[in-house]
Amino acid sequence: MNRTLIVRAGGILIVLALLGLIVPTVLSWAGLGANPKKKASIVADSGAFEPPFTEEGYGAFLGTDQDTIAEFRLELAEGTAETTQGMMYRRQVPDGTGMLFIMPDERYQSFWMRNTYVSLDIIYLSADGKVVSIQANAQPLNETPLPSEGPAKYVLEIAGGQAAALGIKPGTEWVWKRNM
Repeated sequence: MNRTLIVRAGGILIVLALLGLIVPTVLSWAGLGANPKKKASIVADSGAFEPPFTEEGYGAFLGTDQDTIAEFRLELAEGTAETTQGMMYRRQVPDGTGMLFIMPDERYQSFWMRNTYVSLDIIYLSADGKVVSIQANAQPLNETPLPSEGPAKYVLEIAGGQAAALGIKPGTEWVWKRNM
């Protein structure tokens, strides 16, 4: 009798498991089940997560006469976690702001626009504060590598089109300081 009870219980469990696999599939074919793609788009469109701008420093580009060309309030990205996230998930770049990446070594750098919703100018800067190269108007959500044209210790991301509009080009001097 014990054996009969075990066989019946096992049979019932198998039937329930099969129903758990089959019923959701049939319902989704009939258009009656949950639509995971629709849920995902609602979450993505809701703008639920956008990191706030945190002012941590100040920087400026200088002309050949040492006059200030442009000033920026800076958010700093230091360490692996901050440099990996960068401007991801931002839907705007407030006027006069940028993110300065402080890289561990001066070397050729390369960035991409994964999960970045706004166009950016990516400005590569040498350790001595000169613009090495600029990747202008980087296309949002594009994962194509955008490399520097020479070794860079710092990388500044600002709103797309601003570098050209302000006259920032390779060789332009950059100075910055951390907030105290």
